[in-house]
Amino acid sequence: MKQRGFKPEEIIFSVSTACNLHCEHCFINREPKKLDIEEALAFLKDCAAGGMIQKVGFTGGEPFLYMDFLLSLTKEAVMLDLLFDQIMTNGDWWKDETELRASLQKLYEAGYDGKIGLSWDSYHGQSEERMNTFINAVNDVFGENVISIQTVEGEKLPLESVPVYNLPRTYQSNDKRAWNSKKWFKEDYCQGPGNILFVHADGNLAPCCGFANENPQLFIGRITDSYETIMNNARQNKMVNICFSEGLSHYRKHELKKQLKACGKKIPGKTADICSFCDFICSQKLL
Repeated sequence: MKQRGFKPEEIIFSVSTACNLHCEHCFINREPKKLDIEEALAFLKDCAAGGMIQKVGFTGGEPFLYMDFLLSLTKEAVMLDLLFDQIMTNGDWWKDETELRASLQKLYEAGYDGKIGLSWDSYHGQSEERMNTFINAVNDVFGENVISIQTVEGEKLPLESVPVYNLPRTYQSNDKRAWNSKKWFKEDYCQGPGNILFVHADGNLAPCCGFANENPQLFIGRITDSYETIMNNARQNKMVNICFSEGLSHYRKHELKKQLKACGKKIPGKTADICSFCDFICSQKLL
């Protein structure tokens, strides 16, 4: 039986909505927002004291556009004896190689020793030359085997020594392409990327790092709340319980169809993407 329940082991900070690129497949709300450093430091300390949080990661927007945040939180995480997961970057934020290497060196000296996750595909539109410059700079500063590349829809990249993870493209539930599957998603009670406290750039917290956590139905507090309050909110949140305990498949079969029928609606089709289905439930505002 699959493990159930929301038991976060990691915090991911979406440090800012600022980004140097405008990618077609990005779902981030581009309204200018960024996290307050002092609030984030206090939140990290409180969560670490709770005993369950072991890792810290960073995303955005483009996190390297907010270096002060990365450096401050990295130093604090080192002091708290926490591990690092990864920093997700498009690798294309730097003006010249001098700026690139100086920024990476500052991060290294602050104590960061996690992965550098590089999003590289045709949606981002990066040049091969700049990506190779970025990869070489990371390898020189942090050592090899630090970069892991994520690309969408199996695109082939001109690389041999760097691991590349091919990810399927995901679609929001209001996109017809989300509903063209021949079979339903495999239920995992969101135990893959789910056991995470995801801090949005506006300070709202949600579980998981999937795009559906942009929906208010999954919000479980704010960065200024205590860890105890956030976990209590999560236990009382109907959508969190559906995702992590009841199961989205069970809810679809035993509750959702009846609720939609009563409103004169129906499920648009089948989706193999559990995040698209979660986004659909949230968008119906039935809970």
